[in-house]
Amino acid sequence: MKRQLLMLACCMAWGWSAAQVPYGYAPADASEADLSALGGGKNEFVQGLTLFDPSQDATLARMKGLAVRGVRCCLHADYRQARQKRSGILAAIGSPENIVRTTYADLVAGWNDVLFDEPIVIGDDPIYLGVQVYETIGSPYPLMAYSRASVPQSCWINLGKKKWENFTDRGTMLVAALLDDEAAAMAEHTAYALNTTHPQTVAPSAYFEGELYVHNASGTTPLVSIELAMLGEGDDVPTLSSLTFTDPIPPLGGTVVSTRLKSGSGESTEATWQATVTRFNDVEAQAGRPGISRLYVTRDNFLRTPLVEEFTGLSCINCPQMSYFLEKAFQQYDGPYVYVAHHSGFAEDGFTTQPDREALYLFGGYENEYNPAIMYNRAVLEGENTVVQGIRDMSATPYLEALAEAAAMPAMAEVNITEGENGVEVSGRVAGDLVDAPLRLSCYLVEDGISAQRYPQKGLTGDADAPADLLDVFRHNGVILHCYCSDAAGDVLQVSADGTYRVSYPAVSKAGYGGTAQRIVAFVHRLDREHLRENAVLNAAQLYVGASGVSGVRAASIEAPTYDLSGRRVERPFRPGIYLSSGTKKVIR
Repeated sequence: MKRQLLMLACCMAWGWSAAQVPYGYAPADASEADLSALGGGKNEFVQGLTLFDPSQDATLARMKGLAVRGVRCCLHADYRQARQKRSGILAAIGSPENIVRTTYADLVAGWNDVLFDEPIVIGDDPIYLGVQVYETIGSPYPLMAYSRASVPQSCWINLGKKKWENFTDRGTMLVAALLDDEAAAMAEHTAYALNTTHPQTVAPSAYFEGELYVHNASGTTPLVSIELAMLGEGDDVPTLSSLTFTDPIPPLGGTVVSTRLKSGSGESTEATWQATVTRFNDVEAQAGRPGISRLYVTRDNFLRTPLVEEFTGLSCINCPQMSYFLEKAFQQYDGPYVYVAHHSGFAEDGFTTQPDREALYLFGGYENEYNPAIMYNRAVLEGENTVVQGIRDMSATPYLEALAEAAAMPAMAEVNITEGENGVEVSGRVAGDLVDAPLRLSCYLVEDGISAQRYPQKGLTGDADAPADLLDVFRHNGVILHCYCSDAAGDVLQVSADGTYRVSYPAVSKAGYGGTAQRIVAFVHRLDREHLRENAVLNAAQLYVGASGVSGVRAASIEAPTYDLSGRRVERPFRPGIYLSSGTKKVIR
């Protein structure tokens, strides 16, 4: 089971001792709904660090020569493990791997102030500060984070002392540096601002509605208003905007507000966007860390059709239950989607094709392959750290939420499919800033509604926890019959100067496995076998074979019994789509 981020119900207040001054990027007064926990759910060490870098943060640069005395951290439970040298605070210089301080201490649920045996003087090098505990199975995930804003490099996690990973979407760890008290004056009129709603699609040089995380770095002064300087990619002069908070932000507190922001003139799928607080209340703000995020800035705005790909197999005993709840999510989801099943991963079977094998690189290594597994647009979802996800809760809810997130991702291409006597044509357009990018086009013929009685599937019987109707409703869907491409990983896409493309494939006719429907599926995507986060699907489309000439009908005119194209019987009310009734295909518009 994949390690997951768990939401917690906690509410904490942040005070500080007179001898040291805390400085960090997470709010001191987060509400219970905005707190999360991090951990592995195993018997292993859990370590977390936050980066404090003078080269990125002008406030820290002013503090050069002062001492970091210790760490303030917040935990979800007690970890009194100092005698075993398991719980305590950490400091690294230069990189997370270069640990230079470890002070063991008993830690309790809530806030902890722990001092190093020997302080660290702030210089030019980046300093990583954090905490470690030894987690046990069944205990709450130990480390705490503010989930509404992910400050860059504020959430470095190491599970089992194996590898440090920079989690970019887990939130901001509740970790602060305990500094010499002279540092207070250097942050008295300092605030940090960050756009939290990214990536999102916006037009160039245009205002858009966004969410802004604002953190008051002052330890004594409530923040009533700010002047914000917004600098988008392609611009040399920032746009200024004034914000007044209905409820003043308390010292060391933070909040997220909805406001109008302005994009830069440069078009890019990952255009940088920088927010800097230039006035603190009614005085000039002390220079602080700019909040740098990214936007998708484009004049081309396409509608997204999410691509859902499942790694499955006839010998996988857990695959039917994942497929069952995924199908329930599809039924509840109000929008288009494309589904493909890759019969590869832990094992192959009679349905396996070469495109299934080619997709295995998305696991990141042979030792990571498993079934069942799922991908959405081949993207890393919020709260995850890999493209491929494992089985989720035994309900449709997590799949429905992931599908909705995939549908909200910016579409960076248009994909159209037409079918004729001479073959299949895929055409469309890609965003202007991607005209010269290396892109691929994959195109398959897939089949739905294949009987599990004809092609036996393990895991349909014998499990007392399985849904009662699992055996009755399960079908093999999305099975690849034919790959139209010359390369099983997708053909290199040739795009014209205006962003358009047009690719033709010869016609094929395959009887298949006796299913109820066949579809032509196509999607434009990136391929990067080394950097898995770069393998995003720009957009997808599908066309039911033979369905293009079916006329639309009213739902009331369809007679029972009626089936969807996966061979499952459906009841009224019928949603728009293609159905089988009286042996013919009918389209409800």
